[in-house]
Amino acid sequence: MRTRFGISSSWFLFLAASSALVSADFVIKDGQLAVVDSSGISIETLEVSATGTRSVKTLSLSPENTLKLSFQILASPSNEKESKGIAPHQVHLLATGLKTNLHWTAVVKVRGANKAKWELDMARAPTDFFSLGENIKLELLIADQSTSHKPLRQELATLKLAPSMVLPYPYWDTKDGLPQPPLEWTFRAPRKPINPIFSLAFTIIALSPWLILLSAWSTLANCSTPGFKIIGSTSPSTIIFLATIASQEILILTYWSSLRLYQYLPIAFFLSLPLILSGRTALSELRARRKRNPISASNIIISKINGNRSKGKGKAE
Repeated sequence: MRTRFGISSSWFLFLAASSALVSADFVIKDGQLAVVDSSGISIETLEVSATGTRSVKTLSLSPENTLKLSFQILASPSNEKESKGIAPHQVHLLATGLKTNLHWTAVVKVRGANKAKWELDMARAPTDFFSLGENIKLELLIADQSTSHKPLRQELATLKLAPSMVLPYPYWDTKDGLPQPPLEWTFRAPRKPINPIFSLAFTIIALSPWLILLSAWSTLANCSTPGFKIIGSTSPSTIIFLATIASQEILILTYWSSLRLYQYLPIAFFLSLPLILSGRTALSELRARRKRNPISASNIIISKINGNRSKGKGKAE
């Protein structure tokens, strides 16, 4: 038992020593935090080193300033003299209000050669940042998924905002918590009833051609001119044609009242076949009848003369 314990303890010490040899710390190189005015001139500059500043400096910010941060991230292994570049998984800036103890974070993008740049224009800064308070502590956080790199948390500076830039917290609760205007629903105004006199007048106008046709139906049906005769000798194709037209009209009315589209389409398709065939036959017969008895001015005059003669003979007799 003692031998096994000694072997396991020595193995554990070996693993700890080997992990210590490959462990690396994040190192900040060429770090600079600057306050730039609207013309691009640096007003205040703070050097950011790997060990941090002994005394934290206070940077004053106005609405016209821009806060800029630039640095390079390196890894310094304990068994190597020279540092090498590394791209960590997460690089954030943490802003904390000294009086409010509220937090605001910003992501810092790491570009080529492991150089990171970040800037914040006070004219376009989010309202969350201004609600932290007048004095804000700014920290840099660097971490990686690998356990071989220790995370880094370094305080950069204390930011002092102008009193006009500070917003009350929570600004969204203050805004949304105020009494809201009552909800009002606007519905469509009711449709005005149509004057029955106008409805009756336009109904008569729409039906007047059909009324005239029905009143003259008997005269046209018994016309002596063969070309003008509407009702002639009926044929089976004509009867089928009229029946299929009537069935289509009834089907359309039924579709509007109770049928679905998928129910209407196949029935209409099957009814259209006899409608087309009987229609072509009926129209060809009508065309043949028109050719035998064409409608012309001479035929109309002759038919009228013959009609008058037959009426005169009847009176004389």
